[in-house]
Amino acid sequence: MEKSHVAKMSSKRPGLILILVDQSGSMGDPYEGETKATFAAKAVNRVIYEIIRANEAGEEVKNRCSISVIGYGASVSLLVSGVIGDIAKSPARVEQIMRKVPDGAGGLVDMPWEMPIWIEPAFANGTPMAEAFELAHAEADKWVKDHTDSFPPVLINITDGQPNDMSKALSAAKELMKLRSNDGNLLLLNAHIQQAAGGEILLPISETGLQDEFSKFLFSISSELPETTLTNAKMAGFNPEGAARGFVYKAGAETLVKLLSFGSTMGDLRAEGLA
Repeated sequence: MEKSHVAKMSSKRPGLILILVDQSGSMGDPYEGETKATFAAKAVNRVIYEIIRANEAGEEVKNRCSISVIGYGASVSLLVSGVIGDIAKSPARVEQIMRKVPDGAGGLVDMPWEMPIWIEPAFANGTPMAEAFELAHAEADKWVKDHTDSFPPVLINITDGQPNDMSKALSAAKELMKLRSNDGNLLLLNAHIQQAAGGEILLPISETGLQDEFSKFLFSISSELPETTLTNAKMAGFNPEGAARGFVYKAGAETLVKLLSFGSTMGDLRAEGLA
């Protein structure tokens, strides 16, 4: 059988990265000294920025992928959508933050830095995860039909709680995972985030250690990681075994950032020379 998930994202064969962000009321709970919603928004903004920077060629941004961000809480909405060159030109605003940079003498110094902001923190109401998956399906389905030979879409779902309708969410996720390019099926990764750092479960190969219905649900809708992506997982700081699922449970902030980094490089988006 021909190996799948081997295509590299390029200008000729661009990829698609979808990020789903839970914006339900519980995302207002504390997390790493701020709210889950605030940290998740910062992490997503940072990964968008890093993807753009990795694809800069002088003043041009190579359109080697498209990005869609979907928020789900009080409503389900497409927060960001487009090729990265266009996204780079259209942040919602720019925020000045302090960033540590080398001082030239072996130390670090705080310097002001302008950070583009594409999504804002939000938290309200329930968790319409099924509807978010359905919107993601519509986005990915359109994209796959136009990019049949590209690395398949990668979807990263960030959540802290159970969907309003678990059965409906399960069906919608399974339909998503059937979408495929000629290079393989869509890859669905799930990050369940929690304030307490203890008890994290990282890229499991089975349901062992998953003690409740919700964790088993997320495991069941997480893709098995292709062999071709395991190196990327290790580079992001994970230690996956064969047949590992793209799923982290009770994830602290560091783990969430690692999963976003891993998910955004699965098509060797940053490893390949610009094309």
